Amino acid sequence: MRTALRRAVLAVTVAATLVVAPAAQAQDDTFDFTIDAARLAADRHTVVRGTYACGPFDTTGPGFVDLTVVQGRTTGFGSVPILFCDGTAQPYRAEVVSNSDRQFKRGPASAGASGYVEGVLGGQSFLQTTFVENQPIVIRRR
Repeated sequence: MRTALRRAVLAVTVAATLVVAPAAQAQDDTFDFTIDAARLAADRHTVVRGTYACGPFDTTGPGFVDLTVVQGRTTGFGSVPILFCDGTAQPYRAEVVSNSDRQFKRGPASAGASGYVEGVLGGQSFLQTTFVENQPIVIRRR
C-alpha cells in the first residue's frame, strides 16, 4: 500500500515538474534583440537590421521594439513588430526616420532599443522585455 502511494506521489511530482519547468523557463523577463547593421536608404533614412529571439511560447498579440538612432544632431525613430516567439533567432529590418529635416549620413552613430512581447505558456501569461542602450554602430552606404 505504501509503495503504491509513493509511486502515485512520485508520478504527480514528476508530472507537475514537467508542466511547470517549461513555463518557468519561458518566463525569463527578457528576450534577445540585436542591432547588427545600418545602411542608408535612397531617401537618406537609415535601414537597421538585426535579430530577435523570444520564447518559445504563444504570443497574445504583436509585441513591439522601438528603435532610436543618433548621429550627431540627427535622431531617428523606428519600430519592429515582434510576431514570432519560437525560441529561434528571427531576422528583422526596420526603417529609422529622422524626426527633423536633418538626414543621416555614412559614419559612426549609436543605436538603442526597448520593447516588449506578451505570451502564454501552460495557461500562464507573462511579459518579456528587451533593452539595448547606446550601442555603437556604423551607418554604411546603400
